[in-house]
Amino acid sequence: MLRPLQVRSSTSQEDLTIPMAYSPRKKEGWRLGLGTVACLAASLLIIVLCLAGGGFLTGPPAAGGGPAGTRVLGLPFFGKPKPFRSPKVGDTFGTIFHLELKMFYAAQEAKPEYEKLIETLRNMKANGIKTVVFSESWDWAEPEQGKIRFAYLDGLMTCACKNAEIKVDFIFDLLQPPKWIYQRYPDARAHDADNRTYAWMSWFHQLSNKEARRFLGASATYLQQNYPGCIQAIQPVYNNEYEAKYTQEYDAYQDYSPYAIHAFREWLRSKGAALPQLSQRWQVPMKTWDDVMPPKLHGGDYYGADITARYWDWIKFREEHGAAHFNAACATVHEAGLQCFHHFPEFFSVIDAIYGAPMFKHIVASPVTDFVIMDSNFRTPYGTLMNPNKLRLYVGAAVPYGKPVYFEAAVERFADLKLLEAGFRATLLAGAPNLGITNWHTRVEVNESLARIMGDEVAPKCATTEVVGVFLHLDSCAVFHGLQFGWVRKDPLHDFVEDLADRLAQDCGTDVGVYIELDRFLADLPRFNRVVFIEPLILYGNKELESYIAAKAVLKSIPHEILHLPANITAGGSQLVVLQDLGKTPSANLPVHHAASPSTAQ
Repeated sequence: MLRPLQVRSSTSQEDLTIPMAYSPRKKEGWRLGLGTVACLAASLLIIVLCLAGGGFLTGPPAAGGGPAGTRVLGLPFFGKPKPFRSPKVGDTFGTIFHLELKMFYAAQEAKPEYEKLIETLRNMKANGIKTVVFSESWDWAEPEQGKIRFAYLDGLMTCACKNAEIKVDFIFDLLQPPKWIYQRYPDARAHDADNRTYAWMSWFHQLSNKEARRFLGASATYLQQNYPGCIQAIQPVYNNEYEAKYTQEYDAYQDYSPYAIHAFREWLRSKGAALPQLSQRWQVPMKTWDDVMPPKLHGGDYYGADITARYWDWIKFREEHGAAHFNAACATVHEAGLQCFHHFPEFFSVIDAIYGAPMFKHIVASPVTDFVIMDSNFRTPYGTLMNPNKLRLYVGAAVPYGKPVYFEAAVERFADLKLLEAGFRATLLAGAPNLGITNWHTRVEVNESLARIMGDEVAPKCATTEVVGVFLHLDSCAVFHGLQFGWVRKDPLHDFVEDLADRLAQDCGTDVGVYIELDRFLADLPRFNRVVFIEPLILYGNKELESYIAAKAVLKSIPHEILHLPANITAGGSQLVVLQDLGKTPSANLPVHHAASPSTAQ
């Protein structure tokens, strides 16, 4: 059955109607008639020809899921399924962060308790933890410009490398700069939509961020030169929860500083936007570029899906420039000869837009990101215990990018070993073999019981019997401004994803591949026995629209299920909104464009 797809143009009030293949049934089955048998026979012949070096319905190269080159699209999966799940545990780590080093080991005092730290590190290694992750805050590490406390790094590294013989990863917290930064650059702070300033440094202030990368590069170079083979990787952090997202403050949208607004205007110009076009696109009269302002957003101030062009241009700007900021920091780490990694918080939630969750796809795909850590504290937006099955979708979303994926269990909320075991098992099923634990001091003992559930005992006990592809558009999760306090459920998106994960986890033999971008999903479609396709709510530009049309066409030949996000779109009865391209999209790996001075950003 063909059902017309309603697409709203961002530059007019007219709707475009595109006939799309759509199944009104929950599951698409096979009907075998003579014509179908003939088609199947022809398909088998095509497969043989393709395996011999030919091509048919060629698509984009596989993204992290196989070799580049010709892919066979439009054909259902035949033969033994290629599993996503990990059969055994890979790397393991435990964290001891800056505050814990201060609280439990007096590491920043005149007489650090290094013997106690060495004992802890040796115990970690004896119980199967291969790597310790330390952290250090810039405001403490460089009290005066150029005077970095390298002796502090020496103390920690000596304990780990020479005494405990355990590998080290390091997190450098660049969110809170030293006091001398604000003395030199009093305009370097981030702003929210109400022009309140914060203790955090704006990502768009060029000179202060240059100083942050200088400190990062100097510290990374020192560690690599003095502790080669022991120091493995570094994470640059600009968030107070050590994650790759915007700062965690009162669900407040940031940054609205003069530098950020100037960069937004420059981003629009770089896309080829002209004022008359923007005025029509946003439906806001603007005579000069000084009139071009982003929407003022507050968490929870809007219920349902925001599909307006002005909102989405701001969201896309934050996404691209935020990712560029993290990628520039990782490039600095690479220059020192070390690997770079990032933590990511749980997404598939109505708070994704606030914290810039769509940055994830640019950061994880970047060549300067070597591995990723997906973390969870098992807590829902309602303050209740999360179903560990949701981890299969959230953690699984990182797997198609082809980078090593870690799962970090944060135990500050729930420290039950059975819960940890269920979480670790779910992440191995998702395809993430590497496990870690954080915030464990005083909550979880590092002993044989922990070693057991972080070892191969949590590996899946059954074989893969089917591979299910799930498409869940991460950008569409950003249609919400924040928690939906006016609804019966304040995070219906979380509830939707958790229910879906629970349903897909009913059969132990079901492997689930999760895709958040249409082009990557399209490239791997031949891998699946069946598909769960969650309809996107927003597509930004022609490239996504083309991938959507191609994916929907291929779905006709694969058993599939169509689901819809709980978005409550009522404006014009729209099912899908496609925003017109502003112009060529710049790479997220390019440096962030900064204003030269506050006066130029007014």
